[in-house]
Amino acid sequence: MKENVTLEDVAKRAKVSRATVSRAVNSPESVSPEALKRINKAIKDMNYIPNRHARALTGVRTQTIGLIFFHDINTLFESAFWGHVINPIYEKLSALGYDLQLIAHARKSTADNEYSEDIAEKISGYNVDGFIVVGQAPKNLESIFSQVRIPMIAFGAPLSPTTTISWVDTDNKVGGRMAIDYLVSKKRKRIGMITGGLDESWSVSRFEGYKKGLVKAGIEYDPSLVEHSSNTYVSSLAMTERLMHRRHDIDAIFAANDEIAFAVIQTLKELNYSVGSDILVIGFDNTSRGLQTFPNITTVGQDFEKIGESLVAGLLKKMKGEKISSKKIGPKLVIRGSA
Repeated sequence: MKENVTLEDVAKRAKVSRATVSRAVNSPESVSPEALKRINKAIKDMNYIPNRHARALTGVRTQTIGLIFFHDINTLFESAFWGHVINPIYEKLSALGYDLQLIAHARKSTADNEYSEDIAEKISGYNVDGFIVVGQAPKNLESIFSQVRIPMIAFGAPLSPTTTISWVDTDNKVGGRMAIDYLVSKKRKRIGMITGGLDESWSVSRFEGYKKGLVKAGIEYDPSLVEHSSNTYVSSLAMTERLMHRRHDIDAIFAANDEIAFAVIQTLKELNYSVGSDILVIGFDNTSRGLQTFPNITTVGQDFEKIGESLVAGLLKKMKGEKISSKKIGPKLVIRGSA
C-alpha cells in the first residue's frame, strides 16, 4: 500500500471527487449515505494516515480558521489597511486557541471580479473548521460557498444583495455622510470626492453617503466635483490633479480611504495649496497611513477591534450550527490637521 495516502487517492478509490471527500470529512451530513459509505471504506482499506481531516470524521475540530484573501497577495503586505483588519482577527482567534491559516486567491484576469466555479473544490480541500473572507470578494462568492459547505463569514457587505452570505462591515454610508457633515460644519460648500471606484461595496456606500450629506446640507450634487480612482496611490494622484485642474474653486475633498487621502494631500502640496486651510481633506479608515503625512489626516475611523471580534464571534456561532445576522458597525470621526 502506498505511503502518505492523500484525499485524491481516497477520492479515486471511492469513485467520487476530491471535493466530495472533503465535504464528507467536514460535514458528512452533506454527502449521500452511499457515497459516505464508500469514502469511509476507502479510508479504512487504504490505511489513510490519520491527520486533521481524518480526525474530523470523529467530530474533532482542527482548531484552524482559514483567512481567504481574494486579491493580489502583494496588496496584503503593501497596504497598512489589511494589517489593521487582520491583526484583531488573529488576536481574537489566538486567545480562543485557534490557529489562522492565510489563503490567497488572486484573479488570473482583471476583466471582471468573478472566479471559475472549480475554485469551490480547492476551497473545500483546505484543512480548516471555518473561513473568514477578506479582500475584493468575487461577485460569485455566494455561488462558490454554496458548494463549499464549510462555515464562512465575510468582512465587507457584498455589492449585490445576498441571502446566504453572513458579513460584518462598517456602516460606510453613515461614515460618508459623517465626513460631509463635518466639512459643512467647517463652512465648506464646494466639496469634491475621490472615490475608490464603483466596483466595491465600501466605495459605493461611501459615495452614497457623500451625496446624502450634500442633500442634507442643501448643496446640489455636482458630478464635476467627483473623480473615480482605481483605489491605488498612483491612480489617486492622477485623479486629484485632474479634479483640481477642472475645478479651481474646490474648498474641501473627501477621499474614500486614507491611502487616497494621502495621495490627495501630496498632489495638493505640489499644486501649492495649503492643506487644512485652503482646502480641507478628510479620509476614511483611520489607518497608520493617516500619520505619515503633514498635516496628519482627519479621517472617519473604522472600529477594527470590534469588527475583528464580531467576525470571530459570528463564525464560531455558525460553526455550532447557529444562525447569525449580518452586522454593521458605526464609524467614528478622528479629527487631525488636514481638516
